[in-house]
Amino acid sequence: MNQKSFLHYHIDIGSSYFRIVSYYKIINNMTASPSGEMGKHSAAKVASQPTQEEAQGNNITNFFPHLPPYSDPRTGLLSKLPPKWIPYGQLMRIDRPAGFYAFYFPYLIGIMYSACIAPIPPRPTTLLALAAVLLPFNILLRGAACSWNDNVDQDFDRRVERCRHRPVARGAISTTEAHVFTLAQLAAGYPILLVFPKPCTPHMLVTVFLFGVYALMKRVTYYPQVFLGFPFAWAILFCVAALGMEPFGEHSAATLALCGANILWTITYDTIYAHQDIADDEKAGVKSMALRFKNNTKILASLLTIGQAVLLTLCGIWAGFSMIYFVGTVGGVTVAMGNYIYKVDLKRPESCGAWFHDQFWLVGTGFLSGLTGEYVMRLTTYST
Repeated sequence: MNQKSFLHYHIDIGSSYFRIVSYYKIINNMTASPSGEMGKHSAAKVASQPTQEEAQGNNITNFFPHLPPYSDPRTGLLSKLPPKWIPYGQLMRIDRPAGFYAFYFPYLIGIMYSACIAPIPPRPTTLLALAAVLLPFNILLRGAACSWNDNVDQDFDRRVERCRHRPVARGAISTTEAHVFTLAQLAAGYPILLVFPKPCTPHMLVTVFLFGVYALMKRVTYYPQVFLGFPFAWAILFCVAALGMEPFGEHSAATLALCGANILWTITYDTIYAHQDIADDEKAGVKSMALRFKNNTKILASLLTIGQAVLLTLCGIWAGFSMIYFVGTVGGVTVAMGNYIYKVDLKRPESCGAWFHDQFWLVGTGFLSGLTGEYVMRLTTYST
């Protein structure tokens, strides 16, 4: 595939946009009354936590009666939405960007890695176009994954203080409505998927399947973070295919090593993140690596980071990368992860939450710095 091949797969983005808007209008109508509109009383029921009587009618138990009841946000992005849209915005987590970084950064890493192993370095405009199209796609993918996760976890969420006000858990959205909304987001993302080469489609199907499986794993194993790592890492395979190469072809060993490093990264940050709910999770019966290793999490995280550095090193060796990659990516990621593990306070939920956000920029920048430098060097060499 030549340098312009990705652009040849572009469809009318404007058409895709209006399709996406149409899907959201469908969901909006589904949550409205038969007349197509909601009265003040109905809107209030959807936008706020049910009263005690309503909760009992919906078989919803309030496990935290001593804590303040739910109220709609008065600041931020969600406060700008119509009241009846707020629960759906919350279901998509549009007000919480950290989770979006978990989805989007692996694709950015995959783009730059693919550019480095391409026989002919793709033009920067091609890479920017790919990143731009993946932005709204990941918003929808993340929204669908969170919607599915919140729906199947609603009984757990009611027993966890931090999660008790999620829209399905509090009864603002029914189980059926949440399933429909999940499917609608996947359907809205399908026109965007058509922008990419056909070999990308099976990789995305695997990704969606793995996200669906992950949501069920915390019931049966203390290692759900391992299962979460695979759909995030699969973004790298998707991006290799998006630039016209076979993910399991000439550079398969290097590609799989990079995927492995991404999996270990996910396991580390999600285990640390889970520490903020560790007490409630144990009472609710939610399994996680935070519970399994709660007294040794930093030791585990350090070992995973060593493994991550080894896999990144092997990736660079097998791909034939220069010292720029080893200093920028291997060194940068290792230092960033070490700083993260050392400074986060596992006993303070606010520290776990804050570092969950910040580490994406620190570690993600480490991943991208060496790969971007490697790409620039190869592009310059090829041009001359």
